Amino acid sequence: MAKKIVILFVLAVVCVFMSACTDDDRIKPRLPVGGNIEDIPNYIIEGFALQNSIKGKTDWEITGKGAQVFEMKKKIYVQDFLMKNYDDSGKYSTLTGKKGLIYSDTNNLEISDDVVYKAVNGMILKTRKLYWDNALKRMHTDDEVIIIKGSSILKGIGLESDASMKNMVIKKQVRLTAKDIQEAEKK
Repeated sequence: MAKKIVILFVLAVVCVFMSACTDDDRIKPRLPVGGNIEDIPNYIIEGFALQNSIKGKTDWEITGKGAQVFEMKKKIYVQDFLMKNYDDSGKYSTLTGKKGLIYSDTNNLEISDDVVYKAVNGMILKTRKLYWDNALKRMHTDDEVIIIKGSSILKGIGLESDASMKNMVIKKQVRLTAKDIQEAEKK
């Protein structure tokens, strides 16, 4: 009889504890980055590389020192970003920056911190932040830009351009320093 009383007592205690626990009382894991699961990267990659091909021909390649992939947010954050953007002849322009953000659903890019774009035709674009529209193969920024071609320097604020930098628009405060002309005037 004493055994039955002990067993009934233990069962009663277990039932009391189980009924006191609700879904809200469960222990929730502490996430290292914010309180949402989507704030935790699905993958952390050292020596990141990504390539896009169209009909077997490389369209562009992106590499970085490291990357964090957030599948739910459809974003990839890349450190020490480098993109090689190939033209039809197989030559490529390069786009570099300390930070890169790839929108994985569109392959659009946002590059920041010491951004430099070197076009196949020898033009060099420098800015703080640059956006790349992958579908249109166009880039744009609202920040200050410096464009260097040979000994000429073009400065302004805001830019829209194609990948070849043949068709570009500087939005405002355009200034040109053409060193070849200045040197010819001195003679």
